Amino acid sequence: MRNSCFALLACFFALLGCSSPGRNYFHALDRSIELKDYYDLTQNARQDSLEMLYLKADSDSERWEASFKLEKMQFYRDIESCYGTVSDMLLLGTDERQKKISQCCYANILYRMDSLRTALNVLSRIDTVAMQPEALGIYCFAAYHIYSKLFIDHPEYAQARKDVIEKWWESDSTSVECAYYLNTILREEGNSEGSLERLLNCRLKSPNDTAKQYYFLAREYLYEDDTDSAVSYFARSAECDMRLGVKAYNALYELARILFRSGDIERADRYMRITLKDAYSSHYESRYEDVIRSELEIMNVLLEQQGQKKRAYYVTSVSIALLLFVAIVSIFLLARYSSRLDQSRRQLSEVSRIKDNFLAMYMEKCVDYLNKVDEYRSSLRHTLRQDGAPAVSAMLRQPSFAAGEFDGLLAHFDSAFLGIFPDFVDNVNSHMQPEYRLEMPEKGVLSTELRILALIRMGIAKRQKIAKVLNMSVTTVYSYHSNLQKHSLHPDSSFDSVIANL
Repeated sequence: MRNSCFALLACFFALLGCSSPGRNYFHALDRSIELKDYYDLTQNARQDSLEMLYLKADSDSERWEASFKLEKMQFYRDIESCYGTVSDMLLLGTDERQKKISQCCYANILYRMDSLRTALNVLSRIDTVAMQPEALGIYCFAAYHIYSKLFIDHPEYAQARKDVIEKWWESDSTSVECAYYLNTILREEGNSEGSLERLLNCRLKSPNDTAKQYYFLAREYLYEDDTDSAVSYFARSAECDMRLGVKAYNALYELARILFRSGDIERADRYMRITLKDAYSSHYESRYEDVIRSELEIMNVLLEQQGQKKRAYYVTSVSIALLLFVAIVSIFLLARYSSRLDQSRRQLSEVSRIKDNFLAMYMEKCVDYLNKVDEYRSSLRHTLRQDGAPAVSAMLRQPSFAAGEFDGLLAHFDSAFLGIFPDFVDNVNSHMQPEYRLEMPEKGVLSTELRILALIRMGIAKRQKIAKVLNMSVTTVYSYHSNLQKHSLHPDSSFDSVIANL
């Protein structure tokens, strides 16, 4: 109850902050960035409340409703967690409304994860007949983005995209997203009349809608070459995103690019670094790549500017003391930016190394499993020829060979993980109370507690996802994690952060 009240209060202030235009929009944005950690904690508390609501639900229908609320929050905060939540929704939906919304959300998250063809296949199987407005909005949102992506190489999807937006507009002409997408299609046809009015007349149902409206207005002003108004609305949209704890956003990224082109390099660099950090934490890989390229472009200009300053100081210097001072300052700045680049490269290298190792393990297990399936089918055919159908029936009643595969998969996981992090157990024990240090049951084998911590080290921090990977209940994962945290040297919320950085 306390977390819920805290979250509602934060949303109220977020709405209040997003709705106040103000002339000093950069000052308001910078202030919201300073308070970013506070806003993130507020949204984390709200998310924890929703997760507890899910765990306490008495039925699949109630658990679905809690998952749907989580999906709305996670969609702009953590793509991977959102995928896990949508997967739960697909399993928990009990009535037609829940099932259709789950399918629409699934198509949407697949598109966001760049699984375009799979998203299109899911979308094509959704029956839109008599679909309720709530589900139709999610369906049309996903369809518009999927068709827009396909339209680049397949012009025949242009009409499908137009049809789905017109259908959405007929159903709900107050949706700010639908209004902007309709504006986009009309502009492509040479008609931009009434674009701003359509956006301004929309009904804003949440603080997130306010952020979107500001962002879309900024895009409209860019089309009209009104850069000053665009900067103003991008800044206001970015301020809303900071207050709402959003991670996968566009406004601050677009604002940084405009500032970079206009010559405000330092501010552009600061905003782009924040965008880069949030894109990484949201696991939004396509956005992360775009931001990396933009950040490198900005840093190259900064380095070039530093070089120009250094040359200018050489030419205009009047004393050796001034020349030495400038050289020291220049070296310091170059070293700082070089360190930042090295850190980014190390992070990318570690992520790539982990992915490569576990991809190899996954492929090996898949091949082994397929071979075993083939051997099993051969034995069935042989038995059928030799002993007839009763003997085959008896074989099928025996326990499946897959029953023991999970233990083998965990053994491969242990081997691969310890190959990447050989000192992991020792590092974990350095943060545990002496009498509660963990040990491996045998050499090269992780205990259940150590596997949970290993998954957290790999970036899988959500209890639901850990439970799926280790084939156990979410409640059991919470119990193990609670005991580990209680007996560690960090019995507060910093425990997961410590493990993730070992």
